[in-house]
Amino acid sequence: MAKSKNVRFDYFKVYSRSFNEEKNVMEDKPANLKDILETASQIEVKKRIIVVGDDVARLQSIDFNNNMYELHFIRIRKNGYPVKAHDDGSIGYFQDVTDEEGFGEEVSALYDPKNHIVMIRRNMFSLSPSAIASFFTSITNVPGYSYYFRPLVHPKALSLMKKDHLVKSAVVNIADIKNAAPQTKATVGKIITKADEIHESVNFSFKISLNPKGSKKKSRIPIYEELMALSQDDNVVGLDVTTKANEDASVEYLDLIEQKLVDFHRFSEKDFDLHFKNVVHKTVISQMHRLYRTRENDLKIYK
Repeated sequence: MAKSKNVRFDYFKVYSRSFNEEKNVMEDKPANLKDILETASQIEVKKRIIVVGDDVARLQSIDFNNNMYELHFIRIRKNGYPVKAHDDGSIGYFQDVTDEEGFGEEVSALYDPKNHIVMIRRNMFSLSPSAIASFFTSITNVPGYSYYFRPLVHPKALSLMKKDHLVKSAVVNIADIKNAAPQTKATVGKIITKADEIHESVNFSFKISLNPKGSKKKSRIPIYEELMALSQDDNVVGLDVTTKANEDASVEYLDLIEQKLVDFHRFSEKDFDLHFKNVVHKTVISQMHRLYRTRENDLKIYK
């Protein structure tokens, strides 16, 4: 059994997107999941299902403690099972799993209805924030209305780059473009279109940059708003920008993702369940409460 396990926790602000018929525009604003969680708690567990690629996930439990909602998701694998490997060198197969069963991976989340903030345990088997948000959207079942989670970013991170700075290049890494926010997909298209606005050659790979040969000191790629939008999507895992405050300033290298609010905690051997040989939801959620309490002052700073 592993002696310790390092676990990552990410923080997000809950937002909703809906169509304002009066203004004829889509509007984004902070949203409270309290009502939808109360609705979800009344749904049979077996029907609280999220489709995640070839797998499914289930909202196993919803509990309310210390003014916070404790959410326990199970990501369920029903194919591609691993083999059993014995220390004696032999291997075996899981043969007693029925069609109604599967292997589950636990995902824990903590929701603060007062601040509209959700904290999610992240790992390689975790549900993406967009998948969890889509689950709540499906329960709401209102045409044109959706939830999404926006990463909490330190205001200084975004203030490092001003609108009037000269953007020279940007390298963007999107972990799962299929599950990226609709705004992110639209933003990628906008960036390509905006390349038509300058008279110089522009490289695109999803690295976009001015061609150094023949580039003028005052040249810029006009994608400030698009970069700010990309920084708000958790599927965007890398966003490195080179910029200049003005045409005579030195080039600066900025990482707009680095300042997201993230916590790590290393669970020791004493935290492992002896039967499951892992850190179970109850232990993880207890630690999440403790970490969240230490972040209360930070939550007033991060946007």
